[in-house]
Amino acid sequence: MKHEPIVSVVVAVHNMKGHIRQCIDSVLSQSLQELELVLVDDVSTDGTADILREYAEKDKRVILVWQTENGGAQLARNAGIAVSSGRYITTLDHDDFLAYNALACAVDTFRKHEGLQCVCFREIRFLPDGTFLEHEEKNSFGLISGEEAYRRSISWTGITGRMIVTRELQMQYPFDNCERVYGEDNTAQLQFLASPLVASCQGIYYHRLLDTSLSHKVSLNNIRGNIRFINMKRQLKAHGYSNEILILNETAFWASIVSSYYYYHRHRLCFSQAEQQEALHLIKYMREQIDTTLLAPSTRWRPGYWKMSSWNLFRLQEVIYFLLRWLIKKDNKALE
Repeated sequence: MKHEPIVSVVVAVHNMKGHIRQCIDSVLSQSLQELELVLVDDVSTDGTADILREYAEKDKRVILVWQTENGGAQLARNAGIAVSSGRYITTLDHDDFLAYNALACAVDTFRKHEGLQCVCFREIRFLPDGTFLEHEEKNSFGLISGEEAYRRSISWTGITGRMIVTRELQMQYPFDNCERVYGEDNTAQLQFLASPLVASCQGIYYHRLLDTSLSHKVSLNNIRGNIRFINMKRQLKAHGYSNEILILNETAFWASIVSSYYYYHRHRLCFSQAEQQEALHLIKYMREQIDTTLLAPSTRWRPGYWKMSSWNLFRLQEVIYFLLRWLIKKDNKALE
């Protein structure tokens, strides 16, 4: 008789021939063997699909899903989750990998705390030069409330988004595809808020940083990604969260807009003329979506963070703000 797996690991895969074997091997060699691995090919063209077929032929725990259009990781993950059957669900990026006992540690943590719905892995970053980096404050918070987990996730300090959740929680909050690269942050934050408690465990998730990663190179994605806050606001309102939670989201959104303009100002020469115009259009659009009544007063009146009465005044403010910041930093270094 076939038993349901304890854990479903879902991997959205696209053109990752160089690292996908390590990713898959790290799952299939877990000390916890009662698992299924759902591999969702998001229209790979580099031979990755052949590797996925190879593993499916060798191990009956591997399930293959084929996307007909390249829709990005969030849609691929949702497609994989739809065919999964595990009691707990986690996603693994196609270039990342797990320590051999990561899933066992997570499941053990669930069993120790009745009613627990969300467990965060211990995240260690694997850098391009082959070294490892761990931000320990993110990995050992123990047991905290879901609201506290959400507060920490606003700036992703003191917590990591590498997590495993119950099937019920995952089905309630599927992956948010409002933004292709960073929409997953919304999903993690909503899952935190819906969890009475969130725990950390010692199971290690190795996050590989690639120079070619969409989130780690100079790209419009680093500006476009902040659109996710708009959809997050809609969802927070739809689920009836308090004004205090809305203020946290809106304040983070406004800070991201100022940071986006700084990113544009700093890297604009790396963009084509068309990309520069798109960047400005995106920032202007996001600025127009800000509800100043939902901004924390300490942010609303902070120099460099005034919404201003017009787009041109806002741009002038930012250039002056960045210049003053640079001059102050320069003077401080001269005094050292």
